[in-house]
Amino acid sequence: MASWVTIRAMKIPAVRRALLCVVLALLSVVILAPVSLLDAAEETVAVQPVERVLPSGAKALLWPRPGSGTVLVTVAVSAGSQDEPPEMGGLSHYLEHLLFDGFDDLDERGVTEAFERLSAYMNAFTREQTTVYFALVPREDAVATAELMAGMLTRSTIEPATYEKEKKVILEELAKDHASPDGLKEERLRSVLWADTPLQHPVGGTVETVTNTTRDEVVRYWKRRYGPAGFRLLVTGDLPVEGLERVLVPFAKLPATAGAPAREDLLEWAGWGEWAATPAPEAPQGGGMPAMGMGMGHGMPGPSEGPAGGTLALVLAAPDSLAKSATSLELVSRWLEDSSGPLAAALIPEYARSLSVSRTPREPRDLVEIRIEAVVGVDPAALLARALGAMAAASPGPEDGDVLAIQRAWTGERALDGQRLHYAAVFYGDALASTRGDLAEAVEPVEVSPVDVRAAAAELLTGAGVRTRAAWVGDGGPAERTPLPEAIAPASTGKQSALDEGPLGSLVATLDNGLTVGILPETGSTVFGIHLLVADRTLFEPADAPGVSDLIHRLLIGGTVLGGSRDLEGRIERAGLEIKPADSPAIPFDNRYHVPDFSYVRIEGPTDSLSDAFEILAEMVRVPAWDDEGWRKAADGHTAARKADNRGGEKAKQLFFATLLGTENPLAKPVSGPLDAPIPDEAEIKALWGSWPKGYFAPDRLVLTVASPLPVGQTLELIEDSFGGGPEAGPRRGPYPAPRPSAEPPEVAIGDAPQVTLLWGRIADVDPEDRAALLVAMDALSDQMTAVIREREGLAYRLGAGVRAVPGGAWILSASVGTRPENTERVTGLLEELVAGLAREALSTDDLERLNARQRRSRMLRGLSAASRAYRVGRALFEGPSSPLAVDEAAYAAVTPAQVEAAARKYLVPEEMLLVVTP
Repeated sequence: MASWVTIRAMKIPAVRRALLCVVLALLSVVILAPVSLLDAAEETVAVQPVERVLPSGAKALLWPRPGSGTVLVTVAVSAGSQDEPPEMGGLSHYLEHLLFDGFDDLDERGVTEAFERLSAYMNAFTREQTTVYFALVPREDAVATAELMAGMLTRSTIEPATYEKEKKVILEELAKDHASPDGLKEERLRSVLWADTPLQHPVGGTVETVTNTTRDEVVRYWKRRYGPAGFRLLVTGDLPVEGLERVLVPFAKLPATAGAPAREDLLEWAGWGEWAATPAPEAPQGGGMPAMGMGMGHGMPGPSEGPAGGTLALVLAAPDSLAKSATSLELVSRWLEDSSGPLAAALIPEYARSLSVSRTPREPRDLVEIRIEAVVGVDPAALLARALGAMAAASPGPEDGDVLAIQRAWTGERALDGQRLHYAAVFYGDALASTRGDLAEAVEPVEVSPVDVRAAAAELLTGAGVRTRAAWVGDGGPAERTPLPEAIAPASTGKQSALDEGPLGSLVATLDNGLTVGILPETGSTVFGIHLLVADRTLFEPADAPGVSDLIHRLLIGGTVLGGSRDLEGRIERAGLEIKPADSPAIPFDNRYHVPDFSYVRIEGPTDSLSDAFEILAEMVRVPAWDDEGWRKAADGHTAARKADNRGGEKAKQLFFATLLGTENPLAKPVSGPLDAPIPDEAEIKALWGSWPKGYFAPDRLVLTVASPLPVGQTLELIEDSFGGGPEAGPRRGPYPAPRPSAEPPEVAIGDAPQVTLLWGRIADVDPEDRAALLVAMDALSDQMTAVIREREGLAYRLGAGVRAVPGGAWILSASVGTRPENTERVTGLLEELVAGLAREALSTDDLERLNARQRRSRMLRGLSAASRAYRVGRALFEGPSSPLAVDEAAYAAVTPAQVEAAARKYLVPEEMLLVVTP
């Protein structure tokens, strides 16, 4: 068996290389021996990635990463939207859906349940040059998961009936995208930026191309692009190299094939050295539905924060000389994006509100993409000319100190991202598919010096006009494609207490001032996570300043008495910290904490920066002093959040809560305030913020939790030093008004919205002995909704059911479905049938085991990062004994079919459910 791999060990010291040779000499015995993966994985040691080449021609990267107990299997296939005929746009994405729908003797449900029995989290996403499939699984089931993945990628059945059903699901997905103003804007920007090229059409295709594409065309495309020789695999996680090697066996058995067809050089396409413009699209009615889980999307950047002033996009194609300089090019991109970098210095705030820069791995050359959100009324030609001038002036590259600071920040970022093993496919998928040298550089940067980075900057930015294309969405700009304007050089500027056992394995204490502390001991970890929860956000807001707490949180990083926003940003970066004070509408699915009952700050960083993190957090909370730039960014973010809060899914949730709790209940308020309310002014902000230890961040309203690598006593001492003091007090919560449910749901005009959100549910006081069984019942309902409404009927793309604890101890039980308006009656009827079925017929033991495995998977995913673990402890402490998080894994697993049936009969009563339908 050893003959099927070509070995290339990269950046491994001599002693380790010698050891690897011994391992390889024994490889055939190891692979054939009937030994479990756990036997081979008694100790996983972090080593550099190791590359393999399989007999099929597929390339694989093995990357041992100890500690999680899980393995990620990623397959990047050489099939993306760039590879599709224009009249068949969306083929790759269509195929991504279809390959989940059955292979060999497994139908779609069989594939889903097979992964669930392994507690495997399976997902996929499509990009311009690749489709990436990935599964995160407990390490002992990694080989079985790889067997399933190899089967679905190469032996799919693609039945005609399944093909037609999936077409309906994709059309629902497109309807969801078209219900989003940002989605429409992004689609229009792409069509102008890449006009008359293979990248012009959306990754997901259009309604027309998806409707007209036939099954035979999809099957032909699948056979042409999915040859194993075009596969690039990343197998990483808590197994040594020889254990990860076993996971490759199912892919090693695949037949040898020819490589994927070569792609033409995109520099040969028309449009380089030119730009074009298009008006911004009109916003559709409605705004889709709330996210029900992690979605991969299609690689489209998120919207900028702030008022719409037009968007300028530039793309630079890297020259041939940088074909194997991915690390240097990445560092140049990060320098260009930096808030103190050359683009920001030339453009912000006079011409632009914000900008982003990213390196996009591509075959045969990488791209650097720049996105600039303009101030209102700016001349797009002047903005583009100044951006081109700033790029040209930046060609000498960054100074040594800048390079070292960026490298340190990137190192800290990778350390934090490394916890989120299931995100590795998203982080590295494009690079894995397009890397032209060693695969290892797709996941681990090579060592480069400041001299190397400056050389890359010079190569990229000198004479870049002929390798640049641009597009503008907004008012103004040329009526047709025209040469880029002459660059305008930027103006010359200077550089600017006692601990008790708590939930989820934590130790808890209450400081004398009322602050609740939870410490999750994680001795030996290389990173920490902090979560600061502020209780009862909307309850404490003044009636004449709704949404002020959202603006307060966005101002936390706007500056302190020790320095302005840029000074604070520099200190955060130098400490390797990542601080998140509020959710961002600019990031898809970033609404996990956007709730009315609490606000938050979360921080992650390397262990040696934990003390710095507490000091900076206390400083932001206790002695704020925002500058103009800090205020502008916070106000822009607040404005964007307010728009998102008052449309689509967020608006639907508010109406739903108002129906269940009463229209005046604080939990029914939009978190960032009504759309027509004035933005809170500085006086209102200062009045609510107050002075420590009073005001919005009064310690008796705080829950501070930390997943800490340091000893518990030392961690508590750091917290007391930063947040102790003030008058004695106990924790303060509420009080909230009693729920006043509406007799009838509100009538909402649907208009011509392409998609509606159905929210169906009730509020219930759940007996403690019923909580575990009711959680299982809601999970079973969510499972059956997917099987029937999505998979059988094809009536929805995103849907689910769940519970939410509200202050006072009650639970809100809800099911959510995003569908087209004409499907409303049918979907409602199906929900009633499913609930009645749960109350009438007991689940099988097999279904319970599968749901239990899926719950373990969910806990595994939600606990991958230190900050997420700290968040769960904080929420459990805030919600108290009635928290769904108080139902531990053992209690969930002990639930019987009879208990689920009884809980469904008792709490899931169709006559007591209220339905809210909104655009």
